[in-house]
Amino acid sequence: MQPEHHDPAAFIPLLIFISPIVILNIVIAKRKGRSPVLFGLFSLIPFVGFYLSIHLASLMDQSTNDKIDQILHLLEARR
Repeated sequence: MQPEHHDPAAFIPLLIFISPIVILNIVIAKRKGRSPVLFGLFSLIPFVGFYLSIHLASLMDQSTNDKIDQILHLLEARR
């Protein structure tokens, strides 16, 4: 039985479909204060990238979190 030869060009549609998701997750991960490399690598796995997009979108931005911490610190200092 001969091994079948698969054309590597078959992965091109998959790469075209996944690459915007990877870029989106990297950009969102930077804004959320998470590791962009880690989320970019995990986004290369089909269907995992979609889940990570939803997960990252539900997180609070790091800048917003820092502002809330500053406000709480000022309120505690006034007591």
